[in-house]
Amino acid sequence: MLAELLKAAQTEVDNHSIYVWGGSGQLCCEVSESWIRQREAGRQPDAAVKAWKEVEAGPYQDVARLFDCSGYVSWCLNKAGAYKGRTNCDGLFARCEETYTPVNGTLLFRVSPTNKNDETHVGIYFDGMQYHAKGRAVGVVCEPYNERYWQKLGWFRALKPDDPEPTPEPDPPEPTAQTVKVIGKSVNVRTSDSVKGKILFTAHKGDTFPLVAIAPSGWYEIETKKGIGYITNKTRYTKLI
Repeated sequence: MLAELLKAAQTEVDNHSIYVWGGSGQLCCEVSESWIRQREAGRQPDAAVKAWKEVEAGPYQDVARLFDCSGYVSWCLNKAGAYKGRTNCDGLFARCEETYTPVNGTLLFRVSPTNKNDETHVGIYFDGMQYHAKGRAVGVVCEPYNERYWQKLGWFRALKPDDPEPTPEPDPPEPTAQTVKVIGKSVNVRTSDSVKGKILFTAHKGDTFPLVAIAPSGWYEIETKKGIGYITNKTRYTKLI
């Protein structure tokens, strides 16, 4: 979900989406000036229309959308599969668990100067950046996180963190070189892993030989001055060190 949330948030930044009061994702190319002025009545209609006309005259006219702050965050949560519908800042905060340290996907809230229970603006935190429909002059932006700008943080309850990447299995450790030490008084080194093998020589107590492998029979295959040989694995005669 977090990957889809970030993708949706960044897409609207890249598409130069603009701020219009009550906007919830309408394409700029599908609305009219009168529609915008109706939405912005009593607020900043001229500034909103100016931003809209600039987009309409440029290369983003077919992809830019209209959002206010809660419309933008609701849109992103919809795209992430964490929410269906559209609500305002208060409605978004009501669906959050309040937190105090931002992590990826945290919703960021400003509140009324006279009522800390009245959420008035909302954005999304990702990797040290804040995404929000900031205002009519700038539209949807991604900018460095400003801790002092926001008064509340919340984790949207329906937003599930992505599964972590599986930890790769570590490579098996390189085998440690081992040595066969003769601990019996003497023992024969043979040409095969059997008492029927020809005797190469007799080893004596304290002699050591690099281990090459352990034969299927259990005998030790060792490296000697006379070439590869085999020596019994019986503990009264030899041991690995």
